[in-house]
Amino acid sequence: MSAPLLAPFQGWLIRPEWSDRVVASATDSKTPEQRKAIVKNNPFSYLGVTRTPDDIPEQGSIDELSALSTQTFTRIIQSGAYQPSDHAAFYVYRMSSEGEGDCQIPFTQIGLVGALDVEGLNDGRVLTHENVRPERTSLIADHLHHVGASASPIALTHMAMPELQEFLGAASEAEPEIDVVVEGIRNQVWTLSTRDTSAIQPLVEDLVLFIADGHHRCAAAIEGRDAHKNNAAFSRTLAVMFPHDHLRVEAFHRRAPDRSARSTAELAGALSAAGTIIPVDSMEAARPRARGEIGVYHHRSWSRLLLDPVEHPTTLASLDVERLRREIIHQVLGCDELSEDSNVDYVPESTGISELVARCDADGFVGLLLHPPDISDIMAIAALGQLMPPKSSFIYPKAPSGVFLQVLGVGATSHLTPS
Repeated sequence: MSAPLLAPFQGWLIRPEWSDRVVASATDSKTPEQRKAIVKNNPFSYLGVTRTPDDIPEQGSIDELSALSTQTFTRIIQSGAYQPSDHAAFYVYRMSSEGEGDCQIPFTQIGLVGALDVEGLNDGRVLTHENVRPERTSLIADHLHHVGASASPIALTHMAMPELQEFLGAASEAEPEIDVVVEGIRNQVWTLSTRDTSAIQPLVEDLVLFIADGHHRCAAAIEGRDAHKNNAAFSRTLAVMFPHDHLRVEAFHRRAPDRSARSTAELAGALSAAGTIIPVDSMEAARPRARGEIGVYHHRSWSRLLLDPVEHPTTLASLDVERLRREIIHQVLGCDELSEDSNVDYVPESTGISELVARCDADGFVGLLLHPPDISDIMAIAALGQLMPPKSSFIYPKAPSGVFLQVLGVGATSHLTPS
């Protein structure tokens, strides 16, 4: 009999008085310059722990990056910013906004936080929809080994289940233990009692789960589990589960070099092989409004690319993000997006198209705007066992880092009892 897919765990929660200083937005929602400024002004921000290769100091190395992450994490732990739970539990987690600040659309989503069985990522109980890059996976696995904790939950989704949502809704009527606003998103947490944890376990036993966000973290969890076979804590990883109708998917725009270094007119001619190219006078005019549309930015000018129609609009090959990879990034620009040296990078919609433009202006890359896939597309592709390119979707808002800790008992937490 397989272990429970999502199980209670004895996690650590940020103390309310520390939440404003420690809890931080997802790393990829900020530019390297923004992250650097935040960490400089606030040495307790969890962005100082979740560093990426873009954050390597000048003349520095990956080893130095790992040391800086571990140093920041140790500073936070030694400050007493976290309180361990007194029992193994599930946690009710609500994210909401009234449409203010960075999030302009009012919303509420309620989910369940627990410890995901890593083997479920291999045996078909958790379905995936994106490829990953091995170098990114290994960096996260190395992070887990040195920091010794997971604080950025993988986001899972499932077909909405009224009984489960009623349970979570009732539990969230009490006063929350954690209530912190991060960039306009309110994050609230309730620890379920032992009784309620036992009561809710049967409701999640038979759910089919899909990865909504965190494919590289999932791959790193498998790599970490395999590297720490004698440490039971690595057999599970921190996850939050939301119903599919609570999630909002945004586009993950692309930037890629043109290996042929063509002029804008020459590039437009090459792109016409994939569809109809229409020059426009602004970013708003180029922004995709429906499937089959790609916005193109090159040398300070915008165009709309209307992809040729496809015969089977529900398959992976028909999705804009896959057609962009094959028909434009590979065939026209000469880059293999799945390789480590493709030089393709990604800018989520929430970061802003102005950021994409600034980067393109700096290095001459081609900017490519996408219309976001639907959550039903993501689930359908996963159910078919097919894989979209890396960074095909951006679930917004993302759960911030640092609300929860799953302690692994290695590296900086080797002196602590694993969760």
